[in-house]
Amino acid sequence: MNFRFNKIVLLVVGFSFMLLSLAFSSHAQLFGKKKSRQSNRTEVAGTNQSISEEENNKQSKKRRKNKNKDNYSSVSTSTEIDNDKRASQQKKTSGKRKQEIAYPDSKFKKKYRISVILPLYLDELVRGESVTFKDKVPDKAADGLAFYQGVKLAADSLRRAGAKLDIHIHDAGSFNESPEMLINRRRLDSTDLIIGAVEQHDIPVLAGYARKKRINFVSALTNYDAWVKDNQYFTMLLPSVKSHCEYIIDDVSAKYAGQNVALLYRTSALADDNAALYMLNDLYSDVTFRKLLCNKLPTKAELMTVFDTTRPNAVVVSILNQSFADSLLKALSKYFPNTHFNVYGMPTWSDLPSLRKNNSYKNLAVNVTSSSNYESADSNLVNALKRTYKNEFAGVPSEMVLRGYESMLWYGSLLRQYGTIFNDDYNDLSGAPFTRFKIKPRWDANGSLLYLENKNIYMSVYQGGISKTR
Repeated sequence: MNFRFNKIVLLVVGFSFMLLSLAFSSHAQLFGKKKSRQSNRTEVAGTNQSISEEENNKQSKKRRKNKNKDNYSSVSTSTEIDNDKRASQQKKTSGKRKQEIAYPDSKFKKKYRISVILPLYLDELVRGESVTFKDKVPDKAADGLAFYQGVKLAADSLRRAGAKLDIHIHDAGSFNESPEMLINRRRLDSTDLIIGAVEQHDIPVLAGYARKKRINFVSALTNYDAWVKDNQYFTMLLPSVKSHCEYIIDDVSAKYAGQNVALLYRTSALADDNAALYMLNDLYSDVTFRKLLCNKLPTKAELMTVFDTTRPNAVVVSILNQSFADSLLKALSKYFPNTHFNVYGMPTWSDLPSLRKNNSYKNLAVNVTSSSNYESADSNLVNALKRTYKNEFAGVPSEMVLRGYESMLWYGSLLRQYGTIFNDDYNDLSGAPFTRFKIKPRWDANGSLLYLENKNIYMSVYQGGISKTR
């Protein structure tokens, strides 16, 4: 791996003085003795013999020739949500033929270069031989640091498995390593894969570069697509809000077909307004919404207009703001304590502390979608990673550590197995330790490709502080 060694170590140390010896010794083993302000090249190298590039290209062509006919690389009839009913309806009603997705031949190499771009703000948070903050890493750098830690652990695992990878870490929080500067200074020219835990404004720049160079760019931090279109090299690992809404519509339609379902929505925030439009304009919905505009917290009398308090009610709340959503849940529980509500909420709700509070919202079953379910992952794998993390960094790995670990491990495995263009083999999850990714194309209304997106979504149900995930 390649990055400004001293500053990363100091940033980790700033998080906890206990990490000093652990971080230094483990990083020195991986990155070697050379340390400078500028990046120093180090290889994550294995010992297994590489297949020749010519032979691998032959194998790649053979794999594609024998590829399953249902794969989305051919003229696709796949749906945006893996739901049988939605798929059946789309086949019947879609009169527009989706474009064919064609990729160039994959290149097989003895060693692959991966560029990981993430916000660390090293220039701001590290001055000389000391850090500029106290107690803990600032929030704006915490996710980037945690993602890096996961990447580092995965790189170690890949090295032990024999993978030969040259991994470069770039600090998107530094002006000199912003995506624009990296591209202008041609520091990404030799990369085979870009993994970005970057902010929304960096997405179009990196996606455009990936399309031009015909290399894959994976967005691992945000579900914002930045209006990217016609880009088969851009993959979002987090399902979009639209995909979450489609999943909810499918579930509600299956359970309440032909029935009235309340929709609490608001238009005062753009994200919430978009979510409501996704719900209302879904072509495959089998429910009728009784709508209530909630730009301000509704009164009991206003809520009564969309509910039947003599029976259980299904309620969809297309509001992503956590504070406002929590206020709505409290209102439902307070105003109608004897009425049961089956509430469908947005993916942002998974962080609501009130959902995990004992005996909270006893009359509400709150359904929340999410893109990951690490709590139900293979306990042996998770526990092994926790032990490794504790030994190397101290503490307990956060979800962002797990996300960084899984992203690097899966994509490093795909590169090793299928070469630089692995898109036709996204169904190979043997290298993904936790999440059952479903990478599918996102199409526009005219059947034109927008980008690729993970459509695997989980649903957790919270009631009285107890949760269950499916």
